[in-house]
Amino acid sequence: TYRGGRKLPLQARADAFVARANAEQLEQLGVAGAEPLSPHSARIVADAHDLPLLKQQASQAVTVQEAYYTAGGEEFLATDRIFVTFRDALPAQEVDAFAGQYGLLLKQKFSDRDYLFQLTTHSGRDAVALVVELSERNSLVAAAENDLNYRMQAYQYAEPSDPYYARQWHLHTHLADAAFDPRASARCEDAWRALGHYGLPEVVVGVTDDGCKLDHGDFDSDRKFAGWGYFAGERLVVREDIDADPRLMYVAGANHGTSCAGVIAGEADAVLTVGAAPGCCLLPVRWESSGPALFISDSKLLTALNYMADKVDIVSNSWGSSPVSEFATPVLNRIAELSLSGGRRGLGIVFLWAAGNENCPIVHEAAQDVPFDSGWRYHADGSGTWVGVRTARQFRHNLAALPGVMYVAALASNGQRSHYSNYGTGIALCAPSSNLHLYRRATVTGLGITTASGSSAAVTASFGGTSSATPLVAGVAALAISANPSLTAAQVISVLKRTAAKDLNLAPYARTPGAVYDPQPRWDVSPVAPFDQGGFANTGSADGSWSPWFGHGRVDAPSAVAEAQRLGGASPPGATLRRQSTREQRIPDNSAAGVADQLSFDGQALVGAIKVVLDISHPYIGDLAVTLQSPAGASMLLHNRNGGGTANLQRAFDVGTTPALAAAVGQPVAGAWTLRVQDLAAEDTGTLNRWSIDIVPQADTLLTLQEAPGLAMPDNDAAGIERSLTTAASGQVADLAVAVDITHSYIGDLKVTLVAPNGAQCVLHNRGGGSADNLIRTYTPATVSALAALRGTPCQGTWRLRVADLESRDVGKLNRWEVKIRRN
Repeated sequence: TYRGGRKLPLQARADAFVARANAEQLEQLGVAGAEPLSPHSARIVADAHDLPLLKQQASQAVTVQEAYYTAGGEEFLATDRIFVTFRDALPAQEVDAFAGQYGLLLKQKFSDRDYLFQLTTHSGRDAVALVVELSERNSLVAAAENDLNYRMQAYQYAEPSDPYYARQWHLHTHLADAAFDPRASARCEDAWRALGHYGLPEVVVGVTDDGCKLDHGDFDSDRKFAGWGYFAGERLVVREDIDADPRLMYVAGANHGTSCAGVIAGEADAVLTVGAAPGCCLLPVRWESSGPALFISDSKLLTALNYMADKVDIVSNSWGSSPVSEFATPVLNRIAELSLSGGRRGLGIVFLWAAGNENCPIVHEAAQDVPFDSGWRYHADGSGTWVGVRTARQFRHNLAALPGVMYVAALASNGQRSHYSNYGTGIALCAPSSNLHLYRRATVTGLGITTASGSSAAVTASFGGTSSATPLVAGVAALAISANPSLTAAQVISVLKRTAAKDLNLAPYARTPGAVYDPQPRWDVSPVAPFDQGGFANTGSADGSWSPWFGHGRVDAPSAVAEAQRLGGASPPGATLRRQSTREQRIPDNSAAGVADQLSFDGQALVGAIKVVLDISHPYIGDLAVTLQSPAGASMLLHNRNGGGTANLQRAFDVGTTPALAAAVGQPVAGAWTLRVQDLAAEDTGTLNRWSIDIVPQADTLLTLQEAPGLAMPDNDAAGIERSLTTAASGQVADLAVAVDITHSYIGDLKVTLVAPNGAQCVLHNRGGGSADNLIRTYTPATVSALAALRGTPCQGTWRLRVADLESRDVGKLNRWEVKIRRN
């Protein structure tokens, strides 16, 4: 062969061969006693008589090649990869043609002339033979060499402190790299600067995936996790369970979820990597998995949702399937309900889903066959065989119909749509991620995402896909909520869409070039019309123009934070509520009991924003601790023995300066608010002169109408019964859910209709369900399309429910019904 610019004589061993598989995989194939050469290759040594049979057994499932050694007797451990240095810098199209000619996959580009390729089953020879052929017979090639494995002895050395943040281009614009366009960055660094912090620890992001390494260096601060859970069969074991084992949150080799968590909230602590919202908390849920496959069912998803229902502000899900992903009605109802009134603050949960990496639509009925996979089948040894793309005409993702759910697409580091990213109706936003030609035929520009990994290296520089884009949007959403904790989930979604950047690279990709194994790839029709152009257009959305490739644009952290802060500055309806105490109280010296005072409010409002002003005389404020307790029992530390020998504590505290106050947001205003001041060191004494609380109530955007009549229905009577609920509340319907509880022994007899104040009739249930007992169900626009048409109509007026029993014999009664409306 050729090595380092010289010819190198090799000899094939007559008693051995090398397989691209580890010893365990080979043993499953009936080939025992393999000697590991690397994590992914092994050498089999046997008697010359037995060797051909063993080689044949292994070659049926994995790549095999000769075991070589040099004239000096040194082992030559060739892999299935080769380096190629071209004589001249070639256009990308010529490099792709070269790869196609020899059945190669481009693995990495090192310079304009230096490349790393991987052989496939279509290459027709082993890596050593191909190096010789290219070196001696291809005029484009200046040098070809094998990518060798080495078995080295480990020497003691000092681990370098690598500046991983410098490579995290998706968070800032500092990186100097030809493949990076600053327009691609989410610019989280600018958002941190505007906030003055990295996000509030009271803001919690749930992430469901294959687990999370809880003791990872990026998550090891106190209280980083607001909770966690893992599935064991049908059971979700959570942190509070007596038998919960935190070690089971991570399974060796399952690193996807750890990387997602790192993208969201890796800590800014001079260790490893940084997330989009380093100061916020995480709540991971681990699905059971096998390799890249997650074991998820509708019932398990409901279990996970119910666990997170009152613990998180955002849920990030970097998983799915194409061309069809359709969840059961109870799942849709629960997500719709939680997006309205669930979550840690009771203001709704922002739900995020990865759009997928199949270069296909997510909601579309096509007139032609559209590919939805890569066309490659990968083997245990890492090699690939082209088997052709699978196609479909029906693309359905029923979560896309829910206004509380956003599907996130991927954007490459050059500001261009990532080639693999799904597109079309249902895409809400895009975010920076990796790039790869889905069909592995063409060179595309794109850097990977550097973030946490559960592997021994603890960091990966090649995370990507819409799997990485989605948690990045989750992190930016957490920053927006940190900027204004009074925002509802619907407002957060609107803020992210309205502030998204649209100055992006609209260049399309060329169609897939031919290769020796697939000369005429006419199947490549993606993106399919009408999504074949990526420009932004007015679609009538209140959140601005929209692109089928990028949604409303690339998530922009500083713009989202600025808009959230602006909304926080605009007082919701109703005046600011203020209470003040001027009762002077001496603070006992060196006493944990301290002194306490109370201010009380009444009414039904919830806290939107809060400010506390203190006036305390003391010659040494480093002695003092000051705590505020809400009527609901939240304890918020305002001042904790800082300031040293400074005299007098006279200042205002709000959520921006004192994140602990965010614990009060969303809680009832009514009741007694207790201030406690402690002097915890001897000698100096002081006085609480006065203090005050200013509270801006939340806008009352959630309207709930309900009654429990317990009314019997006439049997076999088309007129049935009619009930009404009337509201004088102003505003328009942004979203709604209708719940009914009807006792009946044969629900196939029933017809249930909602009549809106504008006269629109929405049939909720029309004699479905056969002989099933009892109709206890919540209906949303995702399950009843007529409800979607009520968005934008007035809330004010009378809402009516009609229930008719249209067959004889079985009878029932209306126990309860409810209309829950989120208003604009």
